[in-house]
Amino acid sequence: MMKNRRPVLWAIALLTALTAQAQTSQEEIFNDIYRTGSNYFAYPGPSQKELTPAPKGYVPFYISHYGRHGSRYMSHNDYYVTAINKLDSARQFGILTAKGEDVLNKLRIGYADAWNRDGDLSKLGARQHREIAHRMYERFTELLSQPLKIDAKSSTSRRCMLSMFNFCQELKAQNPALDIAMDASKHDMKFVVEDLSIKPAATPQSEVYEQQRSTIFEDAHNPARLMTSLFTDQTRAKQFIDGRELMEALYNVAEDLQNVPELNISLIDVFTKEELFNMWTGYNAGWLLSTGLVPGSTPIYLQQKEVLDSIVSKADQAIHAGEPSLTLRFSHDSSVLPLAYLLGLKEAMGGTTDIQNLYKYISIDKIIPMAANIQMVFYRKTDAKDVLVKFLLNENETTIPVKTDCEPYYRWTDVKDFLNHRF
Repeated sequence: MMKNRRPVLWAIALLTALTAQAQTSQEEIFNDIYRTGSNYFAYPGPSQKELTPAPKGYVPFYISHYGRHGSRYMSHNDYYVTAINKLDSARQFGILTAKGEDVLNKLRIGYADAWNRDGDLSKLGARQHREIAHRMYERFTELLSQPLKIDAKSSTSRRCMLSMFNFCQELKAQNPALDIAMDASKHDMKFVVEDLSIKPAATPQSEVYEQQRSTIFEDAHNPARLMTSLFTDQTRAKQFIDGRELMEALYNVAEDLQNVPELNISLIDVFTKEELFNMWTGYNAGWLLSTGLVPGSTPIYLQQKEVLDSIVSKADQAIHAGEPSLTLRFSHDSSVLPLAYLLGLKEAMGGTTDIQNLYKYISIDKIIPMAANIQMVFYRKTDAKDVLVKFLLNENETTIPVKTDCEPYYRWTDVKDFLNHRF
């Protein structure tokens, strides 16, 4: 891609408007408390039922899909082990409350199911991808009912491979004539996940930001009320229990349980809504700073350059080939978030240096829930040279800071020009 840094002045005004649309309030979080899980948040499905019709005469001919694996178990079970060990010890000392007993019993049920499933795709995760594929087919039947070729690649992670398999199987069930090539190889990883060999230089402000993030994170974990609810003798409990550590462990378990609903257990009521909200703001700030979406933070998003270049080149190949096709990529939250920013999706824009209030501008639960996905749908018209593209984030139409007279559709030439200025 070109590295022309010519300023695009009209993008600034658009970006301001997009930021206002993307803000999140405490009330909004309280209305769906499971959003406090951040990247644990189980895929909510699209809120937009009907998509904006394409300009007259334009029909879809290519879709570029980039998604996260579906709902999964926690990457490791250390949080289960920590919480169970501490509560079990308290039980043996006779200082566990009735609430503590209930929490311990639920933890044991969850851990028995999660044992040796570290990071595995859950049953819900498989369903999510089949449902996303089904909706894609229903929305773009004109394209997907043809005997077209589909190039599907995933990260070498099992959960990504199984997500790809479930997605492709559903498409195949809808149209047996689809020619689907699936692969998951280290050979293609630089086009599927972020390139960790790229080490963006730390910025002068990064250390200050990290200190602010740590402060927010620590302040968000105030275990005083939680400890009182679980243990009858606080003095004895504090002798062998780090309340801060226990609170973090229970938060992670409680939020991830939404991804295994068949267990029919919940630990979300271990916390108050205010406690969940506070912890969520800490995790939200951590993600945005570690990705580089805050002005002045280290631009880790540059690790997605090869992925973005591949998306652009694949789109150009499809345009020049003139044949309908579909590209599918299955990756991780750490890949989807920076890509959303590089593409200019409104939900990922507007990062502020006000770290305490970052959540008001960017909320990662809106961008990278389990099974998060970005769909770029390309349209052409027989008697027109222009190719149009629109963006869907988690199956909802979204906008980017590019001038257009047919929002949410953009001319591909204008989009490419915008993307060329992102590095």
